[in-house]
Amino acid sequence: MAPEIKSVIKPGPKAEPASTPAPPEDPSQTEETTLVSALSLLHQMHQKLALLRESIPHMVQPIMKASTYPTPEKLFDEFSKRTLKASEDLVEFSSLVSDGKWVFDKAASSRRDTAAEGGKVPRWKSSAPVPHYLKEIVEGTDGGVRDKEAKRKEEEEKERKRLEAERDKERELEIVEVKEVESEDIRRAIIEEFKREHSDLEVTFEEDGRVLKVAIPKPVNLAFSIEIPQATAESNRYIVTLPTTSYLHVLILRSITTRPNAGSLKYLLDMIATYKTIYKTKCNKCNKLTQGPKADLPVVRRLKRTAKLVQKESKEDSGGNQEGDKMDTTGDNKPVKGTNDAKTKIKKEGKGISENQKPKEENDGADDGAEVELVQEFWVTYHEGCTA
Repeated sequence: MAPEIKSVIKPGPKAEPASTPAPPEDPSQTEETTLVSALSLLHQMHQKLALLRESIPHMVQPIMKASTYPTPEKLFDEFSKRTLKASEDLVEFSSLVSDGKWVFDKAASSRRDTAAEGGKVPRWKSSAPVPHYLKEIVEGTDGGVRDKEAKRKEEEEKERKRLEAERDKERELEIVEVKEVESEDIRRAIIEEFKREHSDLEVTFEEDGRVLKVAIPKPVNLAFSIEIPQATAESNRYIVTLPTTSYLHVLILRSITTRPNAGSLKYLLDMIATYKTIYKTKCNKCNKLTQGPKADLPVVRRLKRTAKLVQKESKEDSGGNQEGDKMDTTGDNKPVKGTNDAKTKIKKEGKGISENQKPKEENDGADDGAEVELVQEFWVTYHEGCTA
């Protein structure tokens, strides 16, 4: 029997579907997509960097507020968590910068290409507020918000205001220190003047004029003893003693003992006179009467001498014409002095200015409208803890 022959049909070549050619890519669209991706990546870097600037204060906050945690274990646990979070943020930022290296390479390449063509890369201006740590960089560039002329005018205005403030500012002058033993005539004149100005104080000599007693009556009730240095003494210092019956007396005596200008009797007597109002004189620094649980009153007294430049009023501004002196019509024909003839007075706290320390505005030869120097002397009061 003849074998059956099976017909084998070989498959022909498979028909390939007709493929349409892909449209060419738009270079501008590709460039835009790349720039958008780069900007997004830079924005993420900026946000991460801003968070890293606060990582250390955030990390050490538990240590700064350690008293608020109930146990040391809680404090350590919170500090460990914040430290771990700061470490993770740093690793994430480093990874982000490493992945975005192509952005900086592209920017550098663009600058090189533009510079080769003689152009300049324009700086992108954002409407978002500039961070405080970038303000100096942005304002220092040519594309800053303010141009050079506006900045120069602003600096000139600041300098003008600074000079005006410096002119109006009081500057402290040095108190002349007495370095030699004062003569008996000088001491006598100082004591007589002190008695006239402070008639409510009892001032007497004891032990043949070697000890001067100054007593402040009640409610202060202080009795100071001042040892007068002799002409042959090695030191010109006036030694003061005071019965220390209370903590307040100790503070007062310590303040007087450590006073500056210890060889000046006038400085010492004026300082003692300031203690008449010790129970109502507040501290010049903290503006408080008492400080602490004890009777810690402001006992430290210091004399200050300041000078200030002021503008002298001109006669025209003050209305100084013929109306300055008006005639009296009562019949005695005596001139009535107007306000222009009144001399300028200086307000002071405490002791006034001596004759040889008169301000310069009393100089009749000074020009009207000129700047004159106003000198003032006044006593300041502090707690011992407020002198530092």
